[in-house]
Amino acid sequence: MKINVNSVNEFCKLFRMNILKLTLQEVSEITGIKLSTLSSFENGRSNNLKFISIYYSLGNEEQREYFKNNLFS
Repeated sequence: MKINVNSVNEFCKLFRMNILKLTLQEVSEITGIKLSTLSSFENGRSNNLKFISIYYSLGNEEQREYFKNNLFS
Protein backbone atom coordinates (compact mmCIF):
# COMPACT_ATOMS: atom_id res chain seq x y z
CA MET A 1 0.00 0.00 0.00
CA LYS A 2 1.41 3.40 -0.98
CA ILE A 3 0.94 6.19 1.57
CA ASN A 4 0.18 9.69 0.32
CA VAL A 5 2.93 11.61 2.11
CA ASN A 6 1.28 14.99 1.61
CA SER A 7 -1.80 13.87 3.50
CA VAL A 8 0.42 12.60 6.33
CA ASN A 9 2.18 15.97 6.44
CA GLU A 10 -1.14 17.80 6.50
CA PHE A 11 -2.45 15.52 9.25
CA CYS A 12 0.62 16.23 11.40
CA LYS A 13 0.19 19.97 10.88
CA LEU A 14 -3.48 19.87 11.85
CA PHE A 15 -2.73 17.58 14.79
CA ARG A 16 -0.15 20.07 16.07
CA MET A 17 -2.44 23.07 15.68
CA ASN A 18 -5.83 21.65 16.67
CA ILE A 19 -5.08 18.81 19.09
CA LEU A 20 -1.74 19.71 20.66
CA LYS A 21 -2.48 23.45 20.50
CA LEU A 22 1.19 24.17 19.81
CA THR A 23 2.79 26.64 17.45
CA LEU A 24 5.49 25.53 15.08
CA GLN A 25 7.94 27.61 17.13
CA GLU A 26 6.95 25.74 20.30
CA VAL A 27 7.46 22.36 18.62
CA SER A 28 10.86 23.55 17.43
CA GLU A 29 11.84 24.60 20.95
CA ILE A 30 10.57 21.35 22.51
CA THR A 31 12.22 19.04 19.99
CA GLY A 32 15.33 21.00 19.06
CA ILE A 33 14.45 20.67 15.37
CA LYS A 34 14.87 23.76 13.23
CA LEU A 35 11.70 25.69 12.56
CA SER A 36 12.43 25.64 8.81
CA THR A 37 12.81 21.84 8.85
CA LEU A 38 9.46 21.36 10.59
CA SER A 39 7.81 23.82 8.23
CA SER A 40 9.19 21.96 5.23
CA PHE A 41 7.73 18.71 6.54
CA GLU A 42 4.31 20.16 7.32
CA ASN A 43 4.06 21.86 3.94
CA GLY A 44 5.07 18.80 1.93
CA ARG A 45 8.53 19.96 0.87
CA SER A 46 10.13 17.17 2.93
CA ASN A 47 9.16 13.51 2.86
CA ASN A 48 11.07 12.43 5.96
CA LEU A 49 8.51 10.31 7.73
CA LYS A 50 10.58 10.10 10.91
CA PHE A 51 8.67 13.20 11.93
CA ILE A 52 5.54 11.11 12.46
CA SER A 53 7.03 9.68 15.65
CA ILE A 54 8.04 13.16 16.81
CA TYR A 55 4.51 14.54 16.45
CA TYR A 56 3.11 11.41 18.11
CA SER A 57 5.48 11.72 21.06
CA LEU A 58 4.36 15.30 21.78
CA GLY A 59 0.88 14.19 22.80
CA ASN A 60 -0.54 12.89 26.02
CA GLU A 61 -2.17 9.44 26.12
CA GLU A 62 -5.52 10.64 24.78
CA GLN A 63 -3.88 12.70 22.02
CA ARG A 64 -1.68 9.77 21.02
CA GLU A 65 -4.74 7.55 20.75
CA TYR A 66 -6.35 10.12 18.45
CA PHE A 67 -3.15 10.24 16.38
CA LYS A 68 -3.01 6.44 16.01
CA ASN A 69 -6.69 6.12 15.15
CA ASN A 70 -6.77 8.91 12.57
CA LEU A 71 -3.40 9.11 10.85
CA PHE A 72 -4.21 6.69 8.04
CA SER A 73 -7.99 6.89 7.99
